[in-house]
Amino acid sequence: MLYIVLPAFNEAASLPPLLETIEQVCADLPHLITVVNDGSTDTTSEIIEAYAHTYPTIHQVNHRQNQGLGAALNSGFQYVLNYNSSLQQPLSDAQKGPVAPDTVITMDADNTQPADHIPLLYESICSGADLTIASRFVDGGEQHGLSIVRKMLSWGAGKVMNYFVPISGVRDYSCGYRAYRLSLLAEGIRQYGPNIIQSRNFSGMVELLLKIAPLANKVAEIPLKLHYELKTGASKMKILATIWGYIQLIYHIKRQRWSSVEWVEE
Repeated sequence: MLYIVLPAFNEAASLPPLLETIEQVCADLPHLITVVNDGSTDTTSEIIEAYAHTYPTIHQVNHRQNQGLGAALNSGFQYVLNYNSSLQQPLSDAQKGPVAPDTVITMDADNTQPADHIPLLYESICSGADLTIASRFVDGGEQHGLSIVRKMLSWGAGKVMNYFVPISGVRDYSCGYRAYRLSLLAEGIRQYGPNIIQSRNFSGMVELLLKIAPLANKVAEIPLKLHYELKTGASKMKILATIWGYIQLIYHIKRQRWSSVEWVEE
């Protein structure tokens, strides 16, 4: 089963085309789309509910108040794990044979990350990777529509993290468009608890990578062409809070004291 987790906060304009495209590219794959409405104040929840009536593959998880990207992903992961557990049944002899690995894909709900990469990410996991990142910084990767500050932040985060906590095969530490083997994600949550992401800002994607990657046997990247100019509305990232979050991550991964940090607000 392919699980797609979309954390959404005030994405009423972006969700309809994104959900339609995901349904098209995943039409031939058993899949479930979990949209976590993180306390949106627009019509995001109503849009998800309407699509859920049309597509039984779309499910909604609601936060009454905005809790941030990390909390939204934590909720999405818990929903997927519970749903997957409810599906587990012994295979009959006729059913036994090669089975595609259960996979979780995370991506932004603002329609800036191309949904046609979902099959490519899934194929990478099926081919043996435990974690695959859609990367802007490998050959063929690009990013458009970002300010110079945002470009430097993404590039600099990768360079700094690679220096302090290098992960073989990883150049893009902050991009949230990733595929995880479900068993890998489950093991990470077993070790760190249901709130595996504690950061309340966008540094949470780096935190998750630093916790999960050491548990993986193989980490891969595929090229991503990010088109941020397609985003409707203002960015929700707070630059200074995110930078401070990166600094905290480096300190605590080196000290191996994840639980003691007072995570900055988004």
